[in-house]
Amino acid sequence: MRPTPSWLVAEPYIEQTLGVLRSGKEAQIELVERVADPPDGQSPTTTRCLLARKRYLPRQVTAKGTLEALGAQRASAFRHDVEYREGRQFRRSRERRAVERMSTYGKRLLQDRWTGHEHDVLRTLWEREVSVPFPIAYGDDTFDLEFLGDAERAAPQLQAARLDRPGLDEAWHQVVDGLADITAAGWAHGDLSAYNLLWWEERVWFIDFPQAVDLAANPRGLDYLHRDVANIATWFGRRGLDVDAEATFAELLVHL
Repeated sequence: MRPTPSWLVAEPYIEQTLGVLRSGKEAQIELVERVADPPDGQSPTTTRCLLARKRYLPRQVTAKGTLEALGAQRASAFRHDVEYREGRQFRRSRERRAVERMSTYGKRLLQDRWTGHEHDVLRTLWEREVSVPFPIAYGDDTFDLEFLGDAERAAPQLQAARLDRPGLDEAWHQVVDGLADITAAGWAHGDLSAYNLLWWEERVWFIDFPQAVDLAANPRGLDYLHRDVANIATWFGRRGLDVDAEATFAELLVHL
């Protein structure tokens, strides 16, 4: 099992939000700095670290000022998540009814499940040494992750990485290898694209797993895996690489 990263600042610490890195359909990513605040007379090994805080956007906003109070720039634009949630069960009948009726309590349950689900999936993949950011901790509507980048800039999305032909070829092989490992772990990303992949230090990193689909429990699991492969193969194909989505999908099935 991979050890906890040495760069992570231990408690107690002081933190501040430095700004918003990017905003997607279901969350915005903030850059957060943590500075160790040890007791008097003690000197910490690590004094400072940067992390990415994923703030899940509220699904429905009616009251004026709600977004500002939550620290969010806008409401979530993600829809139709019921298809992704197949196979994720609520044990108590009260919870199931609340979700089916989409009551306020039901929406809160879904938000909590969405956050915890991404943390659990990322933790499993990180322990399997898949190229994903280290999942630090999560709360009601936030998820702290390893920040990919340095003091000058955040790691670019693959679609903005400006790779030459050899770089694209290397990135494609890394994507396929990563998908093989994710498939072997029993998951499909569910929304894979060049926007959900980062390129940092000559390496592809997989991000954004809240909609990850359990290949065994979800009846449409293989459909999502196929769509992931088709989407990313199309992106590479448009940039001149000769890639075969169907052959790649068939190769991934061997890892199930």
